Amino acid sequence: MNNSNSHGVQETRIPIGEKVRMTNERLDADFSRIGTKLHRFPRGLRSIGDRYIVPSFVALGPYHHGLPHLQEAEEVKHAAAHDFCARSGHSVEEVHGKILSIVADARRCYADVVHFGDAEFAAMMFLDGCFLLEYMHLGSSDTVEEERALLMNSMVLSTGPCMLRDIFLLENQLPWLVLETLMEFGSVGVFEFVSEETAFYDISDRGLFVDETYRPPQPHILGLLRYYHINSMSTEDISYELTSCPVASSAIELAEMGIHLIASNHKTGFFADMSIQKRRIFGELSLKPLFLNDITACWFVNMAAFEACTSTRYPNDGFVISSYLSLLAMLMDKEEDVHELRAKHLLKSFLSNREMVDFFKGLARHLRLGHRYFVLLSKVHDYKRERPVRIAIHRFVYNNFKAIVAFLSIASVLVGIFKTLMSLKQHQP
Repeated sequence: MNNSNSHGVQETRIPIGEKVRMTNERLDADFSRIGTKLHRFPRGLRSIGDRYIVPSFVALGPYHHGLPHLQEAEEVKHAAAHDFCARSGHSVEEVHGKILSIVADARRCYADVVHFGDAEFAAMMFLDGCFLLEYMHLGSSDTVEEERALLMNSMVLSTGPCMLRDIFLLENQLPWLVLETLMEFGSVGVFEFVSEETAFYDISDRGLFVDETYRPPQPHILGLLRYYHINSMSTEDISYELTSCPVASSAIELAEMGIHLIASNHKTGFFADMSIQKRRIFGELSLKPLFLNDITACWFVNMAAFEACTSTRYPNDGFVISSYLSLLAMLMDKEEDVHELRAKHLLKSFLSNREMVDFFKGLARHLRLGHRYFVLLSKVHDYKRERPVRIAIHRFVYNNFKAIVAFLSIASVLVGIFKTLMSLKQHQP
C-alpha cells in the first residue's frame, strides 16, 4: 500500500503482522548462525577500554581496517603475501583467485561489511590471511633465510607483544574458512603456534597440548585459544543444584574459615578445573594458577567477550572463562588477598597488588556469572553452614595466631622457671 507523508514523499507501509513475521524470521536466521559469526565486542564490556578492543599494530579483517595508526603494517602485508605464495610454489594470482571464489561465504561470517565490494573484500582477506599465516610460520621457524630476515623483523621481532595481543582480539579475527583455504597452498602449524603460546604463559606445568583434529565451533583462532584453555573440563559440577545466591568470600575470609587455596591438578591444568573439597579438618578450593601480564590480560578479556557473544544456554558452561575470572575477582577484596593468592602460587604477575585488584574488580562488574561460579559459591556456603563450630575455632586461631604463639612461649618459659625453682627447693637441706 502506497501512502504520502506530509512532505509529499511516497512511503510503502508493510502491514504490522507481516513486518513482525519477517523480522522474527530474520532474527531466527541470525541466531542460528551465531556459531559462525565473527562478532563485534559486546556493548556491555566495552567500558573495559579500547586497549582490549582495538589493535595496536595490524588490522585483520574489516572491523578496524583503514585506521590511521595501523597503516604501517599494510605494506608489510604485501611482502608477507609475496613470501607466502613464493614458499607455496603458487603465483599470487592463483592464491588470490582461490580466495575470490569463497568471498561470499567469508563475507557472511562478519556482522557488518556492507561498505566493502567483493574485490576489495577478497584482497583484504588474501593479504590479511597471508600475513597471519606467515607471522605464525616465521615465529615458529628455527632458521630464517637471510632475504627474509627483514620481513621477520618487521612482523615478529620489532612488534614484540603487540602482535600477540592483536591476533587474539575478538574484533580482529579472520574466518577459519580463509585460513583453511590458504593452507591448501602451504601448510602452517596454526595449532602448534596457538598451543605453544598457550603453554608459554601456563604456570601449571601442564605441558604442550595439541589437537589438530579440532575445528573451532566459532571459526577463528580466538576460539582455538579458548579451546586450549578449557578442553577436557570436568562436568562434575554441572548437575549441582543451586538453591540460592550465596554471599562471596575473599581469599583472607576463606583462609579464616579453614578453606585452603591450592592449584588444580597439574596434569590437566585447564581453567574449567575449579572445585571445592571437604577434608576431615579443612576444606580445599582448587583453581588453575594464572600468569597475568598485558598479553594474557587481553586474551582473557577477549575470551570473556567471546563467551558473552556466543553462549546460548545461560548460565550453563558457555561462561567458563568468565566464571574463572569472576572467582578470582571474588577472592580479591584487598591487596592482602592478592598477597595471599601469590603466596599460594595461584597468581604470578609483574603488576602490583593494587593493579591486580583494580583489573579484576573492573572487569568482573561487567561479566555474566556462569554456572561454575555459582556452584563454587554454593559449596562455600554449604561449608559455612555445616561446620560453624569448627570455623569459629579456626577463625579465632587464625586471627590470634601470633598472640597465641607468644602466650605459649611465655607460658613455656614460666613453666621452665617454675620447674627450676621446684628443683632448687627439693635440693635444699
